[in-house]
Order: sequence, then C-alpha cells, then structure tokens
Amino acid sequence: MVRFSSKPVEPEGTGDLGSDQESVDSTTLTEANGGAGPANTATPEDPEDQDSSPAPIWTRTDWKICGLLLVASMLLVGLHVRSYESLSPIDELQHIDYVIRAGDFDIPVRNDRVGQEALAEAACRSVDAPGYVGPACGLATYDPNDFQENGFNTAASQFPPYYVTTGVGARLLTAVGLFESKVTAARMLGAVWLAAALSVTWYLMACLGLRRRSRAPVIVLLLVTPLTIFHAGATVNADVSLMLTGALATLATVKYEAGRLRWWWIPLVYVGVNLVEATNILAVAACGLYLMVRRTPDAMASLAQRLAPLTILPALLLFRLEVAERLRSRFFPAAQVSGSTDSMGSAPMFVVHRTESVSFEKVIAQLSSTFTPARNPYLSPPLRSQLTIAGLELTNWLLIAPLFSAAVVVVSSARLTWLSRITVVMLLAAGPFYTFYFAYFSNQDFAAPARFALPLVPLMAIAAASAVQRRPTLFAVWGVAALAALNTVFQLLTA
Repeated sequence: MVRFSSKPVEPEGTGDLGSDQESVDSTTLTEANGGAGPANTATPEDPEDQDSSPAPIWTRTDWKICGLLLVASMLLVGLHVRSYESLSPIDELQHIDYVIRAGDFDIPVRNDRVGQEALAEAACRSVDAPGYVGPACGLATYDPNDFQENGFNTAASQFPPYYVTTGVGARLLTAVGLFESKVTAARMLGAVWLAAALSVTWYLMACLGLRRRSRAPVIVLLLVTPLTIFHAGATVNADVSLMLTGALATLATVKYEAGRLRWWWIPLVYVGVNLVEATNILAVAACGLYLMVRRTPDAMASLAQRLAPLTILPALLLFRLEVAERLRSRFFPAAQVSGSTDSMGSAPMFVVHRTESVSFEKVIAQLSSTFTPARNPYLSPPLRSQLTIAGLELTNWLLIAPLFSAAVVVVSSARLTWLSRITVVMLLAAGPFYTFYFAYFSNQDFAAPARFALPLVPLMAIAAASAVQRRPTLFAVWGVAALAALNTVFQLLTA
C-alpha cells in the first residue's frame, strides 16, 4: 500500500518530470524481452496501480507545445474578436464595466450602476440579444436605465482577482498603443487565460502518466469548440478563468497525493480558486471526493490523515455560505440605496426569476444540463451554422464515450479511474445543485447553464485522454478535431 503521510511516498513506476530519460512502458519491455514479460521492472507499491504507465517526462517538446497552444489560442480568439464586435448577451456589459474599473483599482460593489465608459462601448457596439435596441453611439452621457438590467452591475457580487488581472493588463495594452479599446484588449487577454488553462491541463496529464499521443487530440478537440473559444477565451467574463482554476485545483490535489506538495497548500489553493470565481466549488468538490476515496480507506495512514479529507466538503459549503459572504461584506460592502428601485435586486433578471420555493421537479430536470458543457454552448453569429452544430454533436459524443469508458471499462490506473468516476458524478450533480442552491438560498429560479461546468473540463480532458489509447480511437478524435478546426477557422475568416 502507498504510505500516506504529510509528504507521502510516490509509487515507484511513476516517472519524475525532472528526469532526463524517456519513459518506457511495460509493453515495450515485454516485446524486448521476447514476450516473457517485463525485465527488471520496479513493482509499484500500490497493487491497484500496477498497470499504469510511467509518467512521461517534461522536455523542451512540452514547452514548445505550450507555445503552440498560446499561438493557436491567440489566433482563434483574435479571429473571433475581429468578427464579433457586439457585446455578448451573457452579461458582458457588466463584466466589461468591472474590468475597466478594476484596472483603475476601483472595485464595483452591489447596487452600483455601470459606468459611462462601459455604457459608451455598449452603445457603439450594441448587444447580441434579440430585440435589443440601445441608445445612439457618441452621446456625451448615457442613462444606465437604457441598458441591460437597468444598468446595474450584476457582476459586482464577484471577487476581483480575474477583473483586476485582466483590467490592469487591458489598461497597459491600450496605454502602449496595441489596442484602442480596453474591451478589445480584455478580450484578447482571454487567449492568455485559455492557453494557460490548456498548458496546465497538459502538464497535469503528464503528472498522471498520460502519453502525448493521447493528450494531443483531446486538447486540440477542446481548443476548437465554441464553448472554449467563446466562454473560455473571446469574451470578457470571469468564466474565462474557470478552466485554469479548475486545472490548478486538480493539479494541487494530484501533487499532494504524490507527495510533491505540502498539506497546507491544499486549503490555500481551494480557497484561492473559490475567491477567483465561486463556480470553482465544483472543481474543489471533485478534488475533495477524490481525496476521500483515495485516502480515507488507507489503513496505513494515521487517523487524522484518513479523516482530514472528510472535512473538505463541509468546509467548502461553510466557506461558500458564510465565510465568502462575510469577506465580501467586510471588504466590499454594498452601496447604500434610498429605495427599492435603487437596489440591484430590482434588476429585471432577478425580478423575472424570483421564487419563494424549491421545485424539486425542476431540480431533477437539470440532471443533464451541465453534462457535458461542450454540448450546448452559446453560439455567437460568426459560429452559427449546421456544420458547427454537427461538429458539436460529434465532439460531445467523443467526450462522453471515453469518459464513461475510463470510469467503467478502461482501468489504466486507480487514480485515473477514480478521477473519471468522480467527474461523471460531478457533471451530473452540478445542474441540480445549482438549481437548488439558487432557489433555496437566493430565491431565484435559475436553470444551470452548461458553462457552469467549465471548472470540470480539465477533468473531462484527463478522463477522455486516459481512454483514447488505440489507433482507431486516436484517428477518430483527430479526425473530428481537424474537421471542427477547419470549420471554425473558415467561419471566423469569412464572417
């Protein structure tokens, strides 16, 4: 058994990313030994991981791949930004206002209205929403009531890390003359967030022993989907950070289990990603469940080490319901209002969806709403076509099939099997959880959109890559990825 301590021993047979030698799998050794079995191979300490391949090393090739991911992200996001000047209907106006103000270290609070700079951008760009008619472009001042949600900044309930980072970056890019608009600069910075998320996921896959030939097609398939381009890259929204923070939470968990991260990093990382965006509760919950199933049954660990993972989920809920709200009230108190119409609660989105009870029928109906997030993303006009929809269907099934295979059929290692199983559970639970949460704690009847599962996308990629091993499967994923990429680039170039 693996002996867990404050710094547990990593099982033998798991390669060190700092190694200077290429890993060799058991199949190669068997063939070299005349089919008689591996010669002089180390036996893993954990019997359930005996059939897992050693982790590939991290070389210059991997750094070059990360560079290519940045270039590809910049290209796809840049093409989308060029062809999509209007604002996203998914509250991009409010997020733009937050980013612009955070760039000047002026953090908006609840009950604040959108500022004039963001309103001017919305007036001149318009909003990609059916029936939307905004004020004329070029006015000296704008009335916030003439815009979405009566001009309330509905994003002000978010913590500022993403907005300050992106806002300061956009301010610098416009100051040096690379972009004329802070909106364009902030959107282009989404490519950096996206490339960072994919690079961390690539590294995470290496830590889990997945080979490059299995990692590559899955990463490319995700990169060219509308979900990734629009929600995780090309618009101004805190959702852009979710794939990166989800990958970082998972990486910290895997590193801790392997004995390469001290225990106190775990609560710091989990709290940190939740302060970036509250939706990261899904990624942290998945990591907590993983540590529970991996460490709690370990008879070789101390009682404290076995019980510690059981505290993660209760602590997570306590932080989300109590601590986070107290931190927000302490550091970012709501603006004082003189009447109910001056309160953010009077915004149409909150009035229309107000409810006084929980409908468990609606809760259960959300079982598939975030499974998988690639299935039903918002399609911006440059990406709307039957070919895109067909590509989405193929992408969705090519993610679902390996995901279930890794969770049920394919058993390459205990780590990957449990990560896959927990990913399936969390993807199914996310929709009902959020629908119940909104209704019970906020009296809001909101259905959970598929993009809420963005923090789980790195886990989906890991599960899919662990099952994409044979040549026919590799060819199928590469084929769909290539067709989706050609269609996406063609549509963005011709939009």
